[in-house]
Amino acid sequence: MLEADFQAAEDAVQEALAKAWVALPTFRGQSSLRTWLFRITANEVLAARRRRRPVSVDDGLIGTVRAPRGHEPEQVAATRELRDALNEALSELPWRQRAAWLLREVEHLPYSQIASVLGTNETVVRGQLHRARRTLAVRMEQWR
Repeated sequence: MLEADFQAAEDAVQEALAKAWVALPTFRGQSSLRTWLFRITANEVLAARRRRRPVSVDDGLIGTVRAPRGHEPEQVAATRELRDALNEALSELPWRQRAAWLLREVEHLPYSQIASVLGTNETVVRGQLHRARRTLAVRMEQWR
């Protein structure tokens, strides 16, 4: 959500956890603890995005990923290219679509919890996911 700025992501998570710790006595249990924490973290990420201008950086310059032993070089290269293509396609999505897609496909949250995290309703989440999936399908067509 912070364009591969791992330091900013760690800072946002740390701030979110600190705020959650302070606000824990006010947790009413209207949602699951996980959803509550995601919402606090989402708010911190949004605040971090507002505080800075995005800077594009070539992820290949930051670090390299080591190949697991026993894998063929062609397979490792293809996997790396697929991951890079998906990361690039995700980075081009509007942040709400990217957030909805990540919360659904990576975190496996139900629509109701995603809506709570993003401060919207399930209908909007379904629309955001539909647009994100459609855009990703077009961008990732060569990998099918």
